[in-house]
Amino acid sequence: MVSTGGYSADEALRTVNALGLTTRKNRPVPRQTWFKILRNPLYAGWVKSGELLVRGIHQPIVTQQLFDSVQDVLTGRSRTAQPRQSLHPEFSLRQFVRCATCGKGLTGGIIKKKFQYYWCYTKGCRDVLVSKEELEQHFIRLLGMHQPTIALVERLPEIAKKQWSVREANMKREAKELKGRLEEIRRLNSSAIKAKLTGQLSAEDFDSLKVTNTTEAAEIEKQLTALESEKNMMQQLIEQSERELVDVVTAWRKASITGKKELQFALFPDGLVWGHETGFLNPKNVGLMQDLEECFQSATDSDSALENFLVKVGVPDGI
Repeated sequence: MVSTGGYSADEALRTVNALGLTTRKNRPVPRQTWFKILRNPLYAGWVKSGELLVRGIHQPIVTQQLFDSVQDVLTGRSRTAQPRQSLHPEFSLRQFVRCATCGKGLTGGIIKKKFQYYWCYTKGCRDVLVSKEELEQHFIRLLGMHQPTIALVERLPEIAKKQWSVREANMKREAKELKGRLEEIRRLNSSAIKAKLTGQLSAEDFDSLKVTNTTEAAEIEKQLTALESEKNMMQQLIEQSERELVDVVTAWRKASITGKKELQFALFPDGLVWGHETGFLNPKNVGLMQDLEECFQSATDSDSALENFLVKVGVPDGI
């Protein structure tokens, strides 16, 4: 409730007290205790002793993103904070492409309500700020280099098996978490109805909570449906390779956000590094550089091979 920016901490406290949250002495939670709860990193998986903060061995009960969103609201840095989606349908390269300077994954979003960008959000770095269109064009050129070689087609079954094993485990975990959250919302709705009937929860607070829960439940149902209907992208590519050449670029463009992620990590398991000076032509992209070396070794005209490669990769002028 607090993380949405739609409730003040005091409004959220009033609601959860009405829904039955109490202290161990069965009393309503005091305001001071409530703020300590919201700021306590223990719930996000951390243990703090004085100035020392270390990752605990216990299972967090809230995500780091949710905890950070609440801190933003409490400190006034954000009035409309929301937990960040791990998979945003418009930014499939988010966290897959890393900053060449600090090595951290890029985030993606809309700036000034209309400009789509990827950027490095690491404090003290932030060396990368590239438009979504430019970065994805360069990535598509890389995919074009994999149109499909015999070696890639031969590797697809092995790649797909590995990727699907990981994805399947993640899907089960995601579905379990989503169903658990949906059950929490249903319990909360039931408690809210009882609290309203007994007069503990005002009609205004009840209606506000109902809208929030309905919206979140609809989003969870949507995500569960997507998980149920999702098809494994690698399996589709293998079936396609049995009939015809694999069009990797088209497959990536047509894929869902999850399918794009699968294909990206299948071809580049360690992700990719991006820098403004070199683009993807960076020594940190070990697999890509090995492909480049093999290309040169097999080419009869090294200068021509280099020229063709640079055209595909799209290295900026001056390289």
